[in-house]
Amino acid sequence: MRSAIVAAVCLGATVTFAGLTLQAQSTDKPSKCAPKCTPKEEPKKEEPKKEEWLDDEAMEKLMEECKDSWNALKINAKSKMGDKAAEAADKLAEAAQKMLKYHKKEVREAKDYKDWAAELEKQAKEFSKLAKKSDWKEAEKAKEKIATSCNDDGCHSKYRPEEEEK
Repeated sequence: MRSAIVAAVCLGATVTFAGLTLQAQSTDKPSKCAPKCTPKEEPKKEEPKKEEWLDDEAMEKLMEECKDSWNALKINAKSKMGDKAAEAADKLAEAAQKMLKYHKKEVREAKDYKDWAAELEKQAKEFSKLAKKSDWKEAEKAKEKIATSCNDDGCHSKYRPEEEEK
């Protein structure tokens, strides 16, 4: 009788462990009815991206970065260091896009401001391409157009006049 009880306990333990093993295996792989049986998840609604505008401080920082890139462009062009001059021009082209995020709507939507930013980007990309090829004669022309789009009769004279001395 005792052996029958031991056999029953062993059989019960075996069935229990077998059941746990099967249950564990079934959670590893979804069953064929899993998509039908589980409730569908609602797709997450994407929140509209909030426009991030450059405030005056961020714009000043961007202008300082442009000044640094412009100086690097001039120095490296003079030294005929094509890759470094091109890298500086690429930074100016990126900055031109960022300028269009200026928080002052009357500035960023002004046609001349958009035109100057577009011209800066275009000429910076052109300079970069020419500097990489070491075509310094044509690169010099693009460099002059970059300077004109920023200073002279360009953006700085209208939208960034020099501060008066106090």
